Amino acid sequence: EELVDRVYRFSKPTIAAVNGAAAAAGAALVTACDMAVAVPEARIGYPEMRRGIQAGMVLIHLMRLVGERHARFLVLTGELVTAGYAREMGLINEVVPRGELMATAMKWAASVAMNAPKAETITKALLEKFSAQAVSMKMAEYKEAPLLTDECRAGLEAFFEKRPAPWTL
Repeated sequence: EELVDRVYRFSKPTIAAVNGAAAAAGAALVTACDMAVAVPEARIGYPEMRRGIQAGMVLIHLMRLVGERHARFLVLTGELVTAGYAREMGLINEVVPRGELMATAMKWAASVAMNAPKAETITKALLEKFSAQAVSMKMAEYKEAPLLTDECRAGLEAFFEKRPAPWTL
């Protein structure tokens, strides 16, 4: 959660280049970046609850990007969606062939590098301020919630032991 928040609040623009599966924490990082590009084979999803982990802070960022209906679908089903569907809902900006993934990310980075540094810093701060108003209102409530429950411990143990979660038996 702290890493996701740091990526979201980073003073320089951030770009995610997704070349495979981005699930749980990986998907959260994609969600926190300013821009995201993916290959058609990429899959993005939030299956945390299958292991007893609350969706948590990613909800705030996810809802900001894709809206409540899509966010509910993503976190409640835990399904990994295609890059095309992620693009349709606003989770990523562009889907490109595998051979163009890094070239596209680097092209965006080169475009960002043309920004005047002070203007960029101020603009990033304004983006955070305006989009984060809802984030900051709910953040205190979220940080007080217990995250590592007994259910979560059991789900993670099952995951690492490569067996089904206890509630799916």
